[in-house]
Amino acid sequence: MKSLIRLYILPTLLLFTLSFTGCLDNTGPDPDEDDPITYPHTQNPGLSANDFLSDESFTKLEVEIDYMPGVAPDEDALTNLKSFLELRLNKTSVSLMEPTQIPSSDQSTYTANEIRELEGQYRDHFTQEDDSTLRAYMIIVDGSYEDGSVLGIAYYNTSAAFFGGTYEQVSGPALNQPSRSLTESVSFRHEFGHLFGLVNISGSGTDMQTDHQDDEHGNHCTNDNCLMYYAMENSGLFDQFLGEEIPSLDENCVADLQANGGK
Repeated sequence: MKSLIRLYILPTLLLFTLSFTGCLDNTGPDPDEDDPITYPHTQNPGLSANDFLSDESFTKLEVEIDYMPGVAPDEDALTNLKSFLELRLNKTSVSLMEPTQIPSSDQSTYTANEIRELEGQYRDHFTQEDDSTLRAYMIIVDGSYEDGSVLGIAYYNTSAAFFGGTYEQVSGPALNQPSRSLTESVSFRHEFGHLFGLVNISGSGTDMQTDHQDDEHGNHCTNDNCLMYYAMENSGLFDQFLGEEIPSLDENCVADLQANGGK
């Protein structure tokens, strides 16, 4: 049975939870043998980890961003994502393309396979083996994930999706609610962490240098102060949210990235 990792939202306290059942979706179709694109882009999340992290095959990263009406990405959250990528990847340049609006599918919920179909329809930029640029893709849809409690999923080796409908439910000005900018910043960084192979994703090459996998919650970190921890909901992290601070990767997660070519 292929695994699934989710970024969950709880209705109380910080409203965030990361759970093994959703942010990483390895249940997609097999790669299309007739696909003319030379670099495989429909593999399981984590399998391009070294290409993201090191400069061995690709010296630059470019991220294409699509979004549906009403859920344009927060500019500060994109700036925070770019800073995170520059901090952890051995790349001479990291660029986020200007976000492009795509039509709504007029759905309240989306499945992972429906997200894959949207990528097939709207993604324009792909990695080529003879190019120096690795190209990634992120899409923000105007509904929720199929179970209604997920912020984002990593669903291909260079692709992640985010759920604007759930962002609207969880973020806001009310007491104990994180801002929209913080919600997106945490979500974007967390899913890219899974694309980098955190934590201990089979076949990614991002192996644990010290055992820190939360066995109960799958591919997540045991440190409750780490960006890759499964649950962000109690008092310690609550204070960070009040201060608008984005959780960082802990030393174990950083060591894993460095061992696979990252910084």
